[in-house]
Amino acid sequence: MNRKIIIVLIGFILLFGLYHAAEYMIVFKNSPLGFLGFQLLFFVAARLIAKWQSLPGLAAWGLSGKKYFLKHLLLGMVMGLLLYGLTFMISILLGAEKITLLPEMDAIIGPLSLFIFGNFFSSVSEDILTRGYVYQHLNRKVSNWLLVIISATIYLLNHIYRLGDGVETYLYLFLLGVMFIIPLILTKRLWFTSGVHWAGNSFFYLTHEFIKTDTNNTYLSPNYILALVIIFMIPFNYFLLRKFRLINVKAANSCRFPFPLK
Repeated sequence: MNRKIIIVLIGFILLFGLYHAAEYMIVFKNSPLGFLGFQLLFFVAARLIAKWQSLPGLAAWGLSGKKYFLKHLLLGMVMGLLLYGLTFMISILLGAEKITLLPEMDAIIGPLSLFIFGNFFSSVSEDILTRGYVYQHLNRKVSNWLLVIISATIYLLNHIYRLGDGVETYLYLFLLGVMFIIPLILTKRLWFTSGVHWAGNSFFYLTHEFIKTDTNNTYLSPNYILALVIIFMIPFNYFLLRKFRLINVKAANSCRFPFPLK
């Protein structure tokens, strides 16, 4: 096997191991310190692996701090809130979900703030693993269509604790993977995607951990509603990125609706 391919695979395996070590610490050990420790190791390793592969640190994975990165992040956060906000609203209106308990605001501010803080690292590290790393090593080596499929599949399979949840879960996770990789192809940056991912996860946690809901047996489940909203959001994100002039010039020159896939 080619030495370069081996180095790329070793880097991916190391990042995969550190990401899931962090997930294990929070999911099974309920250890925030263990989670944050492995997340810190993940970002240190991501930078060192980039240097080992003769790449420019975290910027190699799409996390360049230069020129408008905050604009990318904030716009992505708005889209993340819209994604899960629309899904939750439609689910309630169609009767797919019913709110059974609204907690007092004072009771959720502290725990929610801690989740939002920790989830930032979890979201960005997963974006590096399943998108930034994949994009860096496959861009221009495979077609954009294939790049999207590979990244979305890796994102789906990365949810190793959800792989027994059935077709509905596979569908929306794969579509999320598609939606998340496209802005990276368009902008050459990961910040917009990470903003969507971070804010979306935080909103979902608020509406399904603090706000208590029951799922009703309707013809359209919340997961299928989410899948439909994602399909709507894919071209909407594209138009938004164009409107705010965040699309990379080279990508824009080859743009075709809904995104420049060759």
